[in-house]
Amino acid sequence: MKKNAIRILALLFCLGVAIDAIPESYAWASKWKAWVHPALRTLGLSQGDWPLFAPNPVLNNGVLVGEVTDQSGNPGTWTSIDWQTASVWTKFHRFRHMNYLQRLPYNHLAGNDFADYLLASIPEREPAVGSVAWGPENQMLDPKPLIPPMRDIKLYHYRNTMAIEEGQGLPALDQTQWSTQIRFIVRREAIP
Repeated sequence: MKKNAIRILALLFCLGVAIDAIPESYAWASKWKAWVHPALRTLGLSQGDWPLFAPNPVLNNGVLVGEVTDQSGNPGTWTSIDWQTASVWTKFHRFRHMNYLQRLPYNHLAGNDFADYLLASIPEREPAVGSVAWGPENQMLDPKPLIPPMRDIKLYHYRNTMAIEEGQGLPALDQTQWSTQIRFIVRREAIP
């Protein structure tokens, strides 16, 4: 009796995960997905959407940018690793960092925690560069080095998306048009 119950439970689990992982494009599975997905999400077992292939593959090519201000009012910029241009070794060695930074823009609590970390870490542990400032007569001033502690930070997500017309296939690489989307994540101020 116990063995059969375990087998049935394992079969139901595998069937539920398989239904949850079926792409949205299969209309016949939408009714089943609507019933199974909330139950698996509640249990923390949801597979989510896997848009790896056409027609809408997800391109994880975002970069996090932090605009910081030090105690003297000097502006600076912190930028995350651009994973598109990172070496294979860096992606392999720091894959957890890559996954974290790609998911961070969609989780407000993680954004708050990361902004607090950057406030405490710039410029000693996390490199940031001073930003160009403008003088009273609109002349460009050389950037000043950042002096810790930082006063505040504004965190943004810069993401490139491929501009594809509805019903069109992927264009040739030299004809690809990109659109940059900038999304505000969070602003944090240091507690004095």
